[in-house]
Amino acid sequence: MTRKYALPSRENRSRYIQENFDAIAPNYNRFNDAITLGMHRRWKNRAIQAAGLTHPFNALDLCCGTGDLTLRLLALAGPGSTVTALDFSDSMLGILQKRVPADKRRMLHCRAGDATDLSFQAADSLDAITIGFGLRNIQNREQALKEAWRVLRPGGRLVILEVGKVTLPVIAGLHALFFRKIVPLIGYLLEGKKNEMYDYLPASADIYPSQLEMVLELKAAGFTDVHCKNFMFGATALHVAMKP
Repeated sequence: MTRKYALPSRENRSRYIQENFDAIAPNYNRFNDAITLGMHRRWKNRAIQAAGLTHPFNALDLCCGTGDLTLRLLALAGPGSTVTALDFSDSMLGILQKRVPADKRRMLHCRAGDATDLSFQAADSLDAITIGFGLRNIQNREQALKEAWRVLRPGGRLVILEVGKVTLPVIAGLHALFFRKIVPLIGYLLEGKKNEMYDYLPASADIYPSQLEMVLELKAAGFTDVHCKNFMFGATALHVAMKP
């Protein structure tokens, strides 16, 4: 009988995520293309548009991974702009740094760190914070949102692209089957072996809040003008919130 995957405890989750994302970093971009048929690229474009940035700007990409959102921010960045990319995984950050165009490297600051501790960043200093498919990996989401609110300037935006909840019954069933059964298999094939991180990803989505619950969490953290856009019947959701 196949052992059912169990999420790591809250106490061990941060270390687990750091160690295992390092392991899958080389195949992570191909994995995202495979499980979304490339549609994640469009969603990330929409996320950057939603940040509403004007030149020059200071932006932070939390849980940046291999840098899809970071690179999009850098593509917009003109003279005087800075983009900071933060992630737990040194391997992910290493891949990002190799992807950065030479003419944009001075604008990028890469940091290995925790989204719940942004003490390196001054309060009221950022025009936008993006986070793509990383918020569900943060052990203390409430603290991460408080830190995001602290470092954004008044009028700055927090943009979250993350898994969502499909509510249409038939589609929800098909999505659950795909995400829980097919997605891990795709990861195994790309990795060339079984890796439980590909089981973690759908399991972490199950415990992530619904779109409405996420709106309420953002408002509780002090954000206003919170709205949500669904993609793929709600399988992916884009939340945008402003610091008043």
